[in-house]
Formats: sequence, C-alpha cells, structure tokens
Amino acid sequence: MLLNRIQYTPPKSKTAYPFNLPWQASFRDLTLSQPVTILTGDNGSGKSTLLNAIAANYNAILMSGASLDEDPEYQNSRALARCLKLTWQYRTKAGFFFRADDFISFIRATRGRIKYAQTQLEQLAPDSLERLPYLNTLSAIHHLYQVDLDKLSHGQAFLALFRARLRPNALYLLDEPESPLTPENQLSLLALLHDAVENGSQFIISTHSPILMAYPNAQLLALGDTLAPTQYDQIEHVAFLRHFLDDPQRFIYHLLND
Repeated sequence: MLLNRIQYTPPKSKTAYPFNLPWQASFRDLTLSQPVTILTGDNGSGKSTLLNAIAANYNAILMSGASLDEDPEYQNSRALARCLKLTWQYRTKAGFFFRADDFISFIRATRGRIKYAQTQLEQLAPDSLERLPYLNTLSAIHHLYQVDLDKLSHGQAFLALFRARLRPNALYLLDEPESPLTPENQLSLLALLHDAVENGSQFIISTHSPILMAYPNAQLLALGDTLAPTQYDQIEHVAFLRHFLDDPQRFIYHLLND
C-alpha cells in the first residue's frame, strides 16, 4: 500500500459546496485496506468531489502531465483538500489523476500533434534537417503507445493509453474510467489494473460500473448519507442492473406508459 489513511477535519462554516455533502457530517477517518478502493454512489453523492480533493491534496499529476495546483477548475477541490490529511506508507508522485473529460482532451491533443507532425513532414524535402523534430515526435508517441492512436477508436485508444502508462509502485486516481469502454473492454481494463496491482500500484476509483466494482477483494465504499463500507450485492447500481437485465421490458413498459 502507498496511501494508507485519509482524515477529514471539517471547517467551522460548512453550509456551501464542497462542504455540504451529507456524508461529510459523520466522516472523519478512512483507512485504505486494499490496493483497489472503489467509490460508489448516485450522481451528486460526492464521489468525484472526494477524489478531486485527494488529488489536490498532494498535487497529483493529471494524465496529460499538467498540475492541479493552478487550474481554476479545481478551486473547490483545493478548498476541500486543505481539510484532508493523507498518511502514506510510501509517498509517491508516480501515477496520475484521470477524468473521462481529460482523456478526451488528451487524445485530441495527441492526435493533433501527430497530424501536425505529419503535415510538416509532407511539406519538407526528404533530406531536410528540419524534419528531425517532427520525426522525433512521431517516434516518441509510437514508442510509448506501440500503436497509431490516430487510427484507433475512442475505446481502443483508451486501452492503449492505459496499457502504456500504468507503472509499478504508482498511485492512480480514476474518475469514471469506464466511460468510453464497452463491457468487454471494461474487463480488459480490469486485467490491466490487476497487472499494475501485482506490481505494487494502488488505485482509488470512482465508478458506476458493476464490472469494475467486481474487482476481487476491492474495498467498496458507498457515499450517501454516510461514507461506509458496503458489499457488492448491496450496491444500488448492481441491484438495479441485475433487476433490469432480468426483465428489461417491465422497466421500459412502466417508464414509457407513465
């Protein structure tokens, strides 16, 4: 384990976001007992808020390589982060903080770099030394990902990125990483996470995916009126999806007729 414990000291005034979430009233201390911690809960329960604050507390690096420290989008996260105390067994800066929106921006930017380099090469003479920086850019991207990201689907590019970027002994904070993935590819992501765990890495994941929630021996935490341990079969998303798949037409009938 890298990160062992998260403690919360609420501010004196806690009537406005990000200090007015129901679970914060009783939350003071959380021990991370497994290398994979899963945050579950409904939309608006504060899963992403907590994950953002953890990331801001130790200035985690975004997947793009940027810092959270000056990003105005994380102003609320930094306010909550100041109320958190993180206890480490081994403090690391290896790893990254991932959000689905950041991934889309990152892939677009990477594909833009590829296209720009290719365009410049087409305009330069084959023996021109000016080609070297663009060739180096394409070589570095290909060496890291081993595939042509500009030719992959969104989900394929996502898995290629994680396959290339997961490292041993690193902490990864993932906010809804299932977003671009089919159920089959979510299983592929689970396999990648497991390989990283076997090499000493740790994950804290906010998700709505029953597939990711099923990671063996994951520490499952439900955010609602409290922040408390839960069991897989007790998670609302799991129970709802199971009932829906058992009889989808019953749900559709009542929804559309109502």
